[in-house]
Amino acid sequence: MKSKPGRDDRQRTQRESIRRTQATGRAQADRAARRVGDASAASVPIGPGLRRAFVVFIVLFSLVALGLAALQSLTSAPVNAPFLAAATRAPAATVTAATSRRVGIVSGHRGNDTGTICADGLTEAEVNFDHAIRVATQLRTRGFVVDVLDEFDPRLKNYTASALLSIHADSCAYINELATGFKAARVLDSTVPVDEDRLVGCIRARYGAATGLRFNANTITFDMTKYHAFYEIAPQTPAAIIETGFMNLDRAVLTKRADSVAKGIVDGLVCFLNRETE
Repeated sequence: MKSKPGRDDRQRTQRESIRRTQATGRAQADRAARRVGDASAASVPIGPGLRRAFVVFIVLFSLVALGLAALQSLTSAPVNAPFLAAATRAPAATVTAATSRRVGIVSGHRGNDTGTICADGLTEAEVNFDHAIRVATQLRTRGFVVDVLDEFDPRLKNYTASALLSIHADSCAYINELATGFKAARVLDSTVPVDEDRLVGCIRARYGAATGLRFNANTITFDMTKYHAFYEIAPQTPAAIIETGFMNLDRAVLTKRADSVAKGIVDGLVCFLNRETE
């Protein structure tokens, strides 16, 4: 009589059954994989025309995707204010260059009063305006932008330029033999004293050389150093005032040699603007 199988025999039989099941599953998976491979090998190959069409499609798809990404970036990114501002204004270099070539010339007494009047009716305002126009013409031929301003011109308020010069002449009355020559000055309480001292220095040296008139420092008046326009223009604009000569003893220079007067003023301004040696 056969004995009944024990617990170990039953476990051994179950393990063998599991291994056979696993082996059968692997064999079926291998056969399925081979069938897929055979089907792929038997499929129709892609021709050149179809391949090119596929490449074109991929390229177009990529470009569209990039375009959509860029559009999304532009619409979602914050506005670049400095960039937009730069695109709507003149380049900084252009603005700076234009400002650095601008000169203001005040024609003394023009639009307000006559100034000094000589016995024959010649007025200081006439002489000043003649000189101012000649100066402006010569400066413009050298490429400068020039504003010819009246005595109390509204444009003087916060006026900004590389330099401003007010042109005046001195008394037409005979005082004495020492009442001859020219003078130039800047405001006493200057905010740019180094620049204005250099401007006055250039005017003094070049005007004297062009006209032959002496610098008469003893006749500089309080009205010159407290000249109203100095307190109207922008503080950073270097400014000075010149009394071109006495309309009595220096009249011939002021009227008959007006081009020399203008040349002396222009040479002084150019000396300052070009940072030349006085």
